[in-house]
Amino acid sequence: MKPSSIQPLYAPDHAPVEPDRSTLSALRIAACGCRASARLGVEQSCAMIDASPDKALHTLLGALPEAFGHPTRFFRVGEAELSFDERWVLAAIDAASRGDGDSLYFLIARRVPAYLRRWVAFLVRRVADRFGQHTSCSNN
Repeated sequence: MKPSSIQPLYAPDHAPVEPDRSTLSALRIAACGCRASARLGVEQSCAMIDASPDKALHTLLGALPEAFGHPTRFFRVGEAELSFDERWVLAAIDAASRGDGDSLYFLIARRVPAYLRRWVAFLVRRVADRFGQHTSCSNN
């Protein structure tokens, strides 16, 4: 199995699910920009995204370190391997773009404190609206 493949635990006999490479590339490019920019709070990010919806992904990635309580890890564009944070973001975007609120809630509830969940869900939904496609990635 290639390192970038995602094998769901519940379906071990099926072929690995490949993430959407264009979404992954956009994610990694935005993450590079976030490293050089000022850190945003989750609530600040939500206010900023209303004023500038074209920066939805950048805004989400800037807010995740506060939401997760630790720095996020994103690899360079072109790397075959996926970090746990990349898998999580892709799975959250996919769940939001499919309108799967239960999966999105599950993903957010496992990593984000209760007082920030609504804000993070808002940011993820905005990113999903911006991309308008499924990312074909699970969080395993």
